[in-house]
Amino acid sequence: MYLESADIYPGMDPRLQRAVDRRRRGMRTLATASSDEDEIGVLVLVEDTDRFAARGDVRLGAVIGEVDGGWLVTARVPLGMKAAQTLRPMLDATVPEIRAEPAALPAGSLAAGGAGVLVGLIDSGADFAHRNFLRPDGSTRLVAIWDQDGPSTPDSPFGFGKRYSAGDIDLALSQTDPYNALGYGPPSDVPGRPKGSHGTHVMDIAAGNGGGSGIPAVAPEADIAFVEPALSDIAWQGEEVVDSFFGDSVQQLEAARFLFDVAGDRPCVVNISLGTNGGPHDGSSLVEKGIDALVSQQPNRAVVIAASNSFADGIHAAGGVPAGGSVDLSWSIPETVDSQSELELWYAGSDRFGLELITPAGDNLGSVPLGSNGRVRADDGTTLILVSHRAADPNNGDNVLGIFLEERVPAGAWTIRLHGEHIEGDGGYHAWIERNDRSQASFADADDSHTLGSISCGQLSVVVGSYDAHKPAKPLSFFSSAGPTRDGREKPEISAPGQAVFAAHSRTGTGVTRKSGTSMAAPAVTGVVALILAEAGARGVALDAASLRRIVKDSARSDPPPAGGWDNRYGFGRIDAADAVRAVQKLAGP
Repeated sequence: MYLESADIYPGMDPRLQRAVDRRRRGMRTLATASSDEDEIGVLVLVEDTDRFAARGDVRLGAVIGEVDGGWLVTARVPLGMKAAQTLRPMLDATVPEIRAEPAALPAGSLAAGGAGVLVGLIDSGADFAHRNFLRPDGSTRLVAIWDQDGPSTPDSPFGFGKRYSAGDIDLALSQTDPYNALGYGPPSDVPGRPKGSHGTHVMDIAAGNGGGSGIPAVAPEADIAFVEPALSDIAWQGEEVVDSFFGDSVQQLEAARFLFDVAGDRPCVVNISLGTNGGPHDGSSLVEKGIDALVSQQPNRAVVIAASNSFADGIHAAGGVPAGGSVDLSWSIPETVDSQSELELWYAGSDRFGLELITPAGDNLGSVPLGSNGRVRADDGTTLILVSHRAADPNNGDNVLGIFLEERVPAGAWTIRLHGEHIEGDGGYHAWIERNDRSQASFADADDSHTLGSISCGQLSVVVGSYDAHKPAKPLSFFSSAGPTRDGREKPEISAPGQAVFAAHSRTGTGVTRKSGTSMAAPAVTGVVALILAEAGARGVALDAASLRRIVKDSARSDPPPAGGWDNRYGFGRIDAADAVRAVQKLAGP
């Protein structure tokens, strides 16, 4: 036993140093009445309160007063991350910021709050009883809910799950307990966790009408359809993970197919605020190809996807392996890892890497040649480590290395040693560590580019980053993932407010709750796309998927980022509903 450097800035308060160390070792800090998850309250002495409040890495609380020539303030800061949230009221920050208020739209606009458009959502937990999703007469605005985990019936979509019609929902709403009456509802509040469910919050940002909260969302007159995905066709643990990832989910694609089928000939935009880290990141996953196919089948269709929240998590590394040489990657497994750790590394099919895996203690476990696999077993015969080195992925022809460590393996820095056995180009590679919200592993020498989610790299989807709408500089959210795609395309396309957004809170009827993430930015863009489609429909303009993407990109506000270009996190700029609708008017002509 001996003392070693903790590699934490020693100028911080010792208790804060301990909190940072615990976070780095995978220990999560639960939300409290005043702090979000993995956030800590601090007292800070600053010279300029305005400049401090404008930072993207703090959430200012109270200005206490002058102390020792400075100003004492309270704040919330994230542990192990680069920024935090700032508290502001509800969607009345999002809607005006993106110029989606009716009064902000161009003269003669026929967008009518998205009337005539179906907003579809694939997400978890839709509170159909919240008044933001009811019409003035108390009937539902939801035309359908498909709970893929619900009990199957003869009319189940694609033979599984339970579909609820608007009539079913209205009947349930007339009962004392509508959730039990329908047999579907968002989860109840869990002690120690933030209240509210993800899907309800996302749905409100896109299409809530303010009937309960008093704050209408971006497309308050649109119809709504919701899919609660099962995702049970994807293995999240064990050896089966080798043969599956989020980009291959049959049920995810069936959810999108269902929503477009419900829409029929109506204009339809689907929001997906779900994602993981693994996959090829070049648009070649079958889910991404399927989404491209769905939006290409007829005009006036779009799919909007959250960019992901992995920018600050250290989950991506990239580099080149020289011919005849080697490169080491250091993969840090936290002490409190609570599930399997997974790493994927992709490289050109024309190259051939050799692999060695070395434990934190320095033990070399051997090599796994291209086109083979290997495992390490525990004394009881169960698998501790599985390595797959697959040649020529059928969707893109590239080679992919997958390493899966069970939670029983030692924590610490694991080394992946790559050998350049045959290199035709620069030996380039990209590696990603799979998402684990409770105990995230990371690379020692992480590269925060290319941190988009598993299904956020398609050709025709609209991918959305997040910024803080409450601060004058509109700083990027610390979590908002970066492009480009692995094949070099410019994604995300656009950014929107996603930090500290207050929207509908499940099982309250009228209440709201605060959430942050690109999950909150994506539905703001979904609502704008609904306005675009409504304007186009009213003027007899048919928009294919490429035209819709072009309108969103070309109408973006480019300050920030610098004018005239693409930024790997802002995209082409901040979403602008007014200019997007104006672009449709120009297409329609006088």
